[in-house]
Amino acid sequence: MRQSSFSVEAGHGACEPEREIASGSAGVLDALTQKMPVAVRLPLIAATMIFFTAVVSTQTAIIFMSRQAEQQVATLGHVYLDGLSAALLTPALNGDAPAIQSVLERALKFHEGVVDRRLVYFDTERAVVADAQRDELPETGPPPAIGPEESGALPVSPEGDVWIWRGLHDGDTQLGIVAANLDISSFQEQPRQLRLYLLLFDLAFSFACAVIGFFMVRRMQQPLALLARRLYDAAFGEPRPIGDDEMPRGDRQASRMFHAFNAMAHASHEREALLSHLADQEREAVLGRLAATIAHEVRNPLGGMRTAVGTLKRYGDRPETRNEAVDFLERGVRALEEVVNATLESHRARPQWRALSRQDFHDLRLLVEADGSSRGVTIDMELDIPDEMHVAALEVRQILLNLLLNAVHASAKGETVKLTAKAHARELVIEVQDRGSGLDAQTARALEEGSDPQDLTGLGVAVVIRLVERLQGRVSVQAKTGSGTRITLSLPFRANEAAK
Repeated sequence: MRQSSFSVEAGHGACEPEREIASGSAGVLDALTQKMPVAVRLPLIAATMIFFTAVVSTQTAIIFMSRQAEQQVATLGHVYLDGLSAALLTPALNGDAPAIQSVLERALKFHEGVVDRRLVYFDTERAVVADAQRDELPETGPPPAIGPEESGALPVSPEGDVWIWRGLHDGDTQLGIVAANLDISSFQEQPRQLRLYLLLFDLAFSFACAVIGFFMVRRMQQPLALLARRLYDAAFGEPRPIGDDEMPRGDRQASRMFHAFNAMAHASHEREALLSHLADQEREAVLGRLAATIAHEVRNPLGGMRTAVGTLKRYGDRPETRNEAVDFLERGVRALEEVVNATLESHRARPQWRALSRQDFHDLRLLVEADGSSRGVTIDMELDIPDEMHVAALEVRQILLNLLLNAVHASAKGETVKLTAKAHARELVIEVQDRGSGLDAQTARALEEGSDPQDLTGLGVAVVIRLVERLQGRVSVQAKTGSGTRITLSLPFRANEAAK
């Protein structure tokens, strides 16, 4: 027996709303979750996917089950027509139309389950031979237009009835076609209620699975959320290690990740402590050398001033001698004033940014010359620069003071420490050259790469590296043992630096 084709079309049509609902819900969910934090967004997306997957898969299964039920109804109708065909065979062979009508009317009196509302017999030309209808039911309208096929069915009507037909044969000879209008509304009511109950249960069960999935994903995400918070805190301060009580139990990969973060945090703390210690040492060393330099520079005019005072005491009554001694005292006071001013310009705090000028180089010469004179080392400066350049003056003075003082200490008596400065289109290039013993390779590499100075001492490596990095400059070192050292600084101009 052939099965009906109308149920397949109904099944396909029912799938379209499910896809539209899922697509529209996904778009709304995506728009809403963009405003949520990642720690909530990811579990919510996972829970929503679980919910929609469960609902859509279950409803798809229900749709296919409904299609199978409708196909079974069609099959049941054909079985009913098989039995009716046996009763119609004899009068159909005799061409007895009243007998055929009688058979159809008697068949309407017996039914259980499926209600046959109307029975029609067609001849081979598709003309109605007999037509019987149940009296207690409303009329169903004219019989359907039977096509060329010998058996088939029409789609179920909104009222719950369906037309089914099949051919009546005597061997290979077709005698006619038997059609029946069957009322299957009672069969549809129970599956409809069952689908409603299944839908409610499916929604409740899917929602429970989604809630469980949300909290499971949230729990799985806790180690990453903790690590993300610590990394965020580390970006705005010192990294804080993760305590043992916060370590996940049984998650080996997360534990390894946390231990690696703690190792990084400890290494960062050690690095900061080392840099602070080295900076303190270098600051003390620079201040010590600076104090010795200032003391030496002050002692020279003080000695001359003491001599002038003695001269005044002995020969104060001589106008010429007195005027000469007073002039010498004035020059000594001016020299002391220049030393004090240069020291204040180099080391007092500055509330605002100031551009580098030629006067800063003259101040550096004054600060370093006293130490150079005591060691027999000459300071030579070649300046090819404008009166003012857009480079931070305080940082450059601190860098050059470190380099010049150490170049003086590395030079032998009678040597010259040379400083050259040249302004290019976009940067200031400064070279400090001496003919001392030569800078060691480890210190030279630390200056060029801006790496941690580790246990290096002298030259103020930590201070120089930090200040050059702040100025976004570069350092190049050329050093040969016994032939001296040349340190080149390339400092870019900052047009808007003063506004910072």
